[in-house]
Amino acid sequence: MQSIRLEINPQENTWEQIKITEELIDSYSLEKWSQNFSLMTAGYRDQLDPDDATNPNVAINFVTFAILGEAKARVFKKKSDGKNKLHVHVGGETRPHTQDFISILARIYAAHGFKVHLRAQITTTPIWYSSFGVFYEEFQSGDNITASHSQYFKGGWKPLDSLGKQLVEEEKEIIKEVQHIVAGKATIQLAPLSSENILNDFNIDEAYINYQKTVIDKKSIDEIIIANKRGFRCAICTVGGSMKLTSERLFKLFDIPVGESNIVQYFFDDEDSQYHKIGQINGENYGVDPTKQEIYRNIGAQEKLLNNEADIIFIWDPDGDRFNMVTTASSKNHERYIQLGLEVEPIHNSNKCIVYFTPNQIFFMLTAFQIASLKKSNLFDAYDWFIASSVTTSRALDELAELEKIPMVHVRVGFKHWGTFAQWLEKRKDVNEPYVTALGEKVKLGKNPRLIIMCEESGGAIFGGTNLLINKSLSKKMIAMLEKDGFQFGLLSLSMAAFLYNSDQSFADYYCDLILKHNIKYKYFDRYDKRLYDERLSGPMLQNAKIKGEAKRDKVMKFFHDLAAKYSTSLSLDEICKEINCKLNKNCKSLPKLHHICLIGKGTLLEGTFLQFKTFWFVIRASGTDAVLRYYINGQDKEGISAYQESLMSLQI
Repeated sequence: MQSIRLEINPQENTWEQIKITEELIDSYSLEKWSQNFSLMTAGYRDQLDPDDATNPNVAINFVTFAILGEAKARVFKKKSDGKNKLHVHVGGETRPHTQDFISILARIYAAHGFKVHLRAQITTTPIWYSSFGVFYEEFQSGDNITASHSQYFKGGWKPLDSLGKQLVEEEKEIIKEVQHIVAGKATIQLAPLSSENILNDFNIDEAYINYQKTVIDKKSIDEIIIANKRGFRCAICTVGGSMKLTSERLFKLFDIPVGESNIVQYFFDDEDSQYHKIGQINGENYGVDPTKQEIYRNIGAQEKLLNNEADIIFIWDPDGDRFNMVTTASSKNHERYIQLGLEVEPIHNSNKCIVYFTPNQIFFMLTAFQIASLKKSNLFDAYDWFIASSVTTSRALDELAELEKIPMVHVRVGFKHWGTFAQWLEKRKDVNEPYVTALGEKVKLGKNPRLIIMCEESGGAIFGGTNLLINKSLSKKMIAMLEKDGFQFGLLSLSMAAFLYNSDQSFADYYCDLILKHNIKYKYFDRYDKRLYDERLSGPMLQNAKIKGEAKRDKVMKFFHDLAAKYSTSLSLDEICKEINCKLNKNCKSLPKLHHICLIGKGTLLEGTFLQFKTFWFVIRASGTDAVLRYYINGQDKEGISAYQESLMSLQI
């Protein structure tokens, strides 16, 4: 049978319909696609064709997006009870076809009677802006079209619930509805794009700024203004994503000068669906994750810093949920920096060296900085402060929490799990009820809890303040936002950078001083993502490679899962360690005595295995969005964790 293509104009101003016919199902392999469809850690992500949004040989196209919109519309229409009015926000970043996908979703929602709220004045929307706005405006749900830091040939869809959190409760219903639409050969109606139900009115700048002023105090903003007058400059790389236009407006509302000759400047800031080819190196596409060396070492940060165009470089990913930074320090101390775990690039014939930070290191500095600020303001003892992180984040934060005598909460990877915890915290009836973490720890949060930071080692975080986050009608409160907020992360980092600049101190020295002052042991961290197929393939070749990769992934995950399961029933820790060492590759370092092993999560929410040794911990987990194995290790000895990481990644399983 000859392949057919869907002919539809997303920008059409008349009613249209998409009929899911047998021919369309065959051409777009919809039966197989619908059976395999799932919402993972970061929503839905898969391959798209940057040149053709109707291509049936990739998973993300006009047809599949229309089915997603129809499925979500049906689920949320059923949830409406009259009081819960049908309001939905749709936004997205800059990758190929995003505006067309937004239009398709908007038209489908409008056809179902939803009031659809699109961005006012700006066409792109960072994920945290969508999240905050959906909660604040009290919409029933939201969508953000993003694949975050992935390569430009990946597409994505992140559906949000009424709290602005990636939806969890409706996940199974949407998957079921997707399958029902295909199996039932449904007809999908699209209202005109000019429909009165589609509004360009989504603007929560003022509300967002008012909330952030309860997290970032006036003194911190004043520090930035003082540094600007002294000549301090911060250059921000937005990799062609959605952050430039939104952040520029918000900086100005904080009275922080933006533009040439001012404290905040931008580069690679023009919106570009291929992200200015950043991350495309020697025929390989690494995506635009600002925490990857292929990105932060290849955006020209070194030249800007050494030519005194900037004192610090910030990097945001396309949808603004990940953040990283690069700066300089005195070359005479570069051995000290390396010894304490910093990545340093020496510069020939210069008194400066380039220092690259990891998100873990930035989290640690900002948390210590925030705690010091709270103590100065006599606010630290006024609330029950706590720290939260994903199970794969450096335990340096745990050490800091223990020193400050505040609770530490470990959640599963993926910010939707932070949202689930935050909901539990809001709904608990007994303040003495402990929260059971992803590692099985029981943690009490106190009577008047406040969040300092929730973070993931991959580069995302949110910070809480003395005030709870409250919606427009004052009817609902939350401990903090439920999506990673790169602007807030960047603003706090800018305030700390300004403080250090005004104090004539480098970030590198500040970090090292903190590590030594607090006697932090878990200084060294490594993560390796092992891809198990070539994602540049397409069609049947891609599907076959992916199936083989997923089989390998599942085999490795099962090996570690079974070891943890056996520990609770039959095997001792010594026997488990022996089983792992039996799988070692030749010349690899044997693992030392195992102190603990457990599964991460429970029941259907299992996602990996945690192993604790005397001087390091290790986590293996499968990617939530791909046939990828992720290996994490964090410990006290740099050479040791490198050797053990190699041993565990090379196991003959």
